[in-house]
Amino acid sequence: MKKIILAGNAITADILLFYLRQDSRYQIVAATVDDGFEAAGNIDEVPSIPLSRLASEFAPGEVLIIMAMGYNDLNRDRASLFERLRAKGYALESYIHPDARVYSVNPIGEGSIILPGAVVEPHAQVGANTMVWCNATLAHHCKVGDNAWIASGAVISGQAVIGANTFLGVNATVVNKVSVGDFNVVGGGALITKDTKANTVHLARSAEELRYSADDYVKFFGV
Repeated sequence: MKKIILAGNAITADILLFYLRQDSRYQIVAATVDDGFEAAGNIDEVPSIPLSRLASEFAPGEVLIIMAMGYNDLNRDRASLFERLRAKGYALESYIHPDARVYSVNPIGEGSIILPGAVVEPHAQVGANTMVWCNATLAHHCKVGDNAWIASGAVISGQAVIGANTFLGVNATVVNKVSVGDFNVVGGGALITKDTKANTVHLARSAEELRYSADDYVKFFGV
């Protein structure tokens, strides 16, 4: 059984803790965060250790790290802690949930996470420190860069490329052979059909309120 330190102690860590406690491959022993954030999170019965004290309590060879941070500042915070942990000599575990389906022969990037229901098709590539949330689809020959966040239900079509530090929202779709630039924000439900530039934002139009009441709509149009 692998001894695990969670890098993070907030909501993402709380979700990962639930999955990991049901996975016989792992034993969660602590969480680590930047100094001063030990009390900011709240994960059940897992002590938070400031990064400055981590090596004195758990030597790099004793534990593995699972990245358990969110996507704050376009994943820059996540990337920063990832690199600092590596510099201290810690190994970053690539966590694939047992209910994920990974068919690619390409290794999942260091420190990346593939959650239940996600599908990674043949020849797809996932970079380091990337989160692939539940029920996302990474189609054949696509490439996802480092420090990316792929939210639940997102679809990356065949041969598409997702740049580093990009956030792809819930149910967003990137069509075949399209490249999404680094540091993009692609909102929930957005459809990307053309290449995008770095550091750009792409949002789907929000659903507008109709002039009909719900009762009138059902009466005249059905559901």
